[in-house]
Amino acid sequence: MKAVYVPWLHMHQPMVWHNGKLMSNLQKMLLASDSKESWEAKLMARAYKNPAKYVLELSKKGFKPKIMLDFSGILLEALAGMKEMLEKTEVNGEVIGDIISLYKEVMDKYPNAIEFAGTAYSHCYFPAIPEDDWSLQIEEWKNVFAELFGQKHLKKVKGFWLPEMGVPSKDKLGKLIEVLKDNGYEWMILPIEALKGERQLGFEQRIMITSQPHFIEADGEKFPVIFRVKYDFIDQQAGCDANGIYQKALMAAKIFSYKSSKPALVVPASDGENGNVMMNEFFPNTFVPFFSKKYEDVGSMTITEFLKKYYSNKGKIMPDGSVELSFEGSSWLGSHENWLGGDKRIEMKKKVDELSKDFHKIKKPTEKMKKFLLMAETSCYVYWNMDYWFDQGEEMILNAKKIFKKE
Repeated sequence: MKAVYVPWLHMHQPMVWHNGKLMSNLQKMLLASDSKESWEAKLMARAYKNPAKYVLELSKKGFKPKIMLDFSGILLEALAGMKEMLEKTEVNGEVIGDIISLYKEVMDKYPNAIEFAGTAYSHCYFPAIPEDDWSLQIEEWKNVFAELFGQKHLKKVKGFWLPEMGVPSKDKLGKLIEVLKDNGYEWMILPIEALKGERQLGFEQRIMITSQPHFIEADGEKFPVIFRVKYDFIDQQAGCDANGIYQKALMAAKIFSYKSSKPALVVPASDGENGNVMMNEFFPNTFVPFFSKKYEDVGSMTITEFLKKYYSNKGKIMPDGSVELSFEGSSWLGSHENWLGGDKRIEMKKKVDELSKDFHKIKKPTEKMKKFLLMAETSCYVYWNMDYWFDQGEEMILNAKKIFKKE
């Protein structure tokens, strides 16, 4: 095998206040009187189901599909809570049904097909929230995942996805590594934009880097990382057919062969429900054709399988070398501007920081208090730079404060 292709889909929906009730944005959209909005929600719901559906179909036929997934904790909770609603939701005659139970079935029957990565409970942007809350976000995601899928499957979660791939500045990177290690994580995926001097790298240099794992180091802590391939190589969200994936994987293999005899790692990662391609085209046009055919020299594994097979020593992941990250940190869109730039975003960050301080002053906070703090840190409330989402963030903070006083 010369190259290993690993598709990765990231899934998330925020919580919103609608008619005085707290619900998933997905539920709010499904209930909308606007037919366009409700139809879009149905396609999103199907997108959340698709990985399990197509992995099950292909596996039953004897194929060996592989996929990496991460779901925010609030989305997992919402899908579980919307079970009855989704059992009455159809897209072109297909009933969406109980999504969580479908994943459980697939993970039990075909345990090596889907690998979940851990993430934050509420899809917070790590560089924008207090460091004291990083552990709370990570632990609460684990609690939700274990409750829905069981400790057996949680123990298999070894990789981590930073929401929006928000890499903290270098002075906080050691803290992040410490928190991830404390929670049992063994590696994380990063955007190549996080590398120091990334803009000066040539095309082949980027491919060389994304083709293998590396160590990052901070405050004496080392941690294995992989990088998703850049959109100029494979733009998963814009669309890519199976043969195109195969050709690009062979190209990566050729470039990487000048450095190593190991297979080149090729990981395109994108939102799984954002846009027409991901909701309607990716699985029938890319995923199914690729995994229905045996391509010469190009295969697939989950990332932990790949790391354990090609880069481990006595069970520990051991990349061949290290890389240095940008001092400022980054996201999968480059800078932090979409989460930390502008007067309104700065104002919201201050309010979240104050809310966090209030929470940490409480001697025995309840689970409800903690969840409302974590939900107030959802990145969507500032990312879109729109009054509707800023208002949602304000409402979440207001309700959290009320609960702090009541409980």
